[in-house]
Amino acid sequence: MSDTDRVLLIPKIDNGIVIDHIPPGFGIAILEIIRRDPAMRDVVVTLGLNYHSSKMGKKDLIKLWLDELSPRVVQHISLVCPGITIKKITNYEVERRYVIRPPQSARNLLRCLNPSCVTNTEPNVDTNFTMVDEEKKKLKCMYCERVFSLKDLKPIIP
Repeated sequence: MSDTDRVLLIPKIDNGIVIDHIPPGFGIAILEIIRRDPAMRDVVVTLGLNYHSSKMGKKDLIKLWLDELSPRVVQHISLVCPGITIKKITNYEVERRYVIRPPQSARNLLRCLNPSCVTNTEPNVDTNFTMVDEEKKKLKCMYCERVFSLKDLKPIIP
């Protein structure tokens, strides 16, 4: 298919947020995070799955008709799928673009897997993890001091 034959499958947005370069299959997980945020309940969302990408082979894509994503939503997304691109669109142009990385500290964003951890045995104790190996994506619970792989930890989503 030549460039002149390509069809725009998801329409451009004049103002909003585009979450791009999502590995295939992760678009639905990111959409779940977005939809659980009460502030996002009425936001118009477009989800594209398995789009062709010259950079990745295939990718998922999400477009949101809103001005900004909350920092908590961005942190949750960075924990589930680090390395994706978030673009702020204004008047059909990319105003700002950034690649998200997992935070160095994650307070009340992840559940500790240690059943004996105080965060799992005592009410009202927030979890708190720090990044101990960014390359291998390893985080340490500040209470029980166990180290976990980011992919094994489950996000706390309101």
